[in-house]
Amino acid sequence: MSSTRENTQHTILRGAICAALLSGGTLLASNALAEQVSIQFSQTYPGGGTVTGLLVGEDLDGDGRLYSVAPGLADFLGITPGGNEVTYASVRIEGVLGEPVTNVFDASVAGIEDQSNFFWGFAYNVDGGPLGDDENEGVSFAPLAPSTSYTAGALFAPAVSPSVIPDPIRVCGNAEGFACSAITTLNPVDPFPNFELLFADTSPAPVVTTELLRYTFEQSGFDGGASISGTISGRDLDGDGKIYSASPPVSGALGVPTGDEVVFAQVEIIGVEPEPIRNVQDLITDPIDSFAAFFFFARVNVAGSELGDEPGEGISISPFSPSTSYIAGEAASPIFAPSIIDQGLSQCGNEGGEPCGALVSLTPNPDMPTGVDLQAVQYSAEPIALAAAPFVVDSKFSGHWFNQVPNGEGLIVQIINDGRALVYWLTYDESGSQRWLFGIGRRNGLKIDVEDVFVTDGGVFGTELPVLVDLDRAGEMEIEFSGCNAGVLRSIIDGVPGTMEIGRLTGLNGLECVR
Repeated sequence: MSSTRENTQHTILRGAICAALLSGGTLLASNALAEQVSIQFSQTYPGGGTVTGLLVGEDLDGDGRLYSVAPGLADFLGITPGGNEVTYASVRIEGVLGEPVTNVFDASVAGIEDQSNFFWGFAYNVDGGPLGDDENEGVSFAPLAPSTSYTAGALFAPAVSPSVIPDPIRVCGNAEGFACSAITTLNPVDPFPNFELLFADTSPAPVVTTELLRYTFEQSGFDGGASISGTISGRDLDGDGKIYSASPPVSGALGVPTGDEVVFAQVEIIGVEPEPIRNVQDLITDPIDSFAAFFFFARVNVAGSELGDEPGEGISISPFSPSTSYIAGEAASPIFAPSIIDQGLSQCGNEGGEPCGALVSLTPNPDMPTGVDLQAVQYSAEPIALAAAPFVVDSKFSGHWFNQVPNGEGLIVQIINDGRALVYWLTYDESGSQRWLFGIGRRNGLKIDVEDVFVTDGGVFGTELPVLVDLDRAGEMEIEFSGCNAGVLRSIIDGVPGTMEIGRLTGLNGLECVR
């Protein structure tokens, strides 16, 4: 194809796309689906302290970032309140104030609009990079005084600087070397909102972020009518294809090694009073060797579609009584059986139809050898569906992709700032003539779903007169990436289904995808 022809085709397509976006037509209505992500972040402090945190949420509006800001803080800063996209966040401050300090935001307990979260806020661009390296990013973990707060990034800097600390907080990585975060300890002084500053420290170090492997799991069919849904997030640090953690007590009891690859896990239990029950294990605020993680165990095969269907795989999210715990998989069975429950758990999908999941309700009883009374137990033999979203399609996937069967076809993928994705498909019709198809898709985890694929019609070569370019719907397509450099395109074009394996041809400078 000549360069003149390419430029003309590009101009026609660009005009058609712009027209669709501006007209509020089909393409504009294709908003990005919510992306559930888990981000771990960390920062060092000059005196040797560390801050480690976690953000969990969904990009509900498809703008490419997680955003939740309390109305009080938003009003003070003159920014948009609400957002409700961060569902859980935590931070642990160590080596700065003596004993570790932890602050936790849990939207299921108190939403961002709750008065108790008056000074809380979170904004992170899910396309990656350090937290706070953009003007519109930052976090504010700021409980009402007396408290210790952690504030990072330029977005929330005016809340602490210069009214609280003498040094300005700027964008992380600024050329002047200014700090980009602060730890402050405040004591209230009448009248509100006055306070006494007891401690302050700042850091110019980058706030490094890591996107965690994240999985959802579900199980129904409990003999008491209950059902569960949950999530688990972590990193496969040793590259063995599993995310694995076992507390020291569980490690000793089961004869398995300890591990610290899981960062966050939670389960919601429906059908057991009081309902719903939500158990959370945050292994940043309460590390795997802490008392709060006493009964925690998880081993999840990252390539699986079910949990507990392989030897050694299972999970135990078990708070201290009074509580209802969830255990699943043969590997987790000895945590409660046979000392507390009579029936052990088997591997999911076993031929005998034996249960592989249990809900165990306990109350304290110091007179019992186990220290608890069993109030109720429910079993389920249903499979535990496991859905993986190891990372999401972001700007690093922009570039040129080619058909791995050499026939001259290819794709151009461009991630749009608002979370959508523009896809050009350079292909041919049945007669061998060039045919360009395009659409704007919704990012959904590792997929781009394009409900409407179009071709253009009515363009005229080389004219300076206004030309109305028609958009003709040709079908639909889905691109699913298996990694940074490979994927598969599934399509139905002109009523004919097709599959094409694709590989990366080029990326964008400065946006390297390495997973």
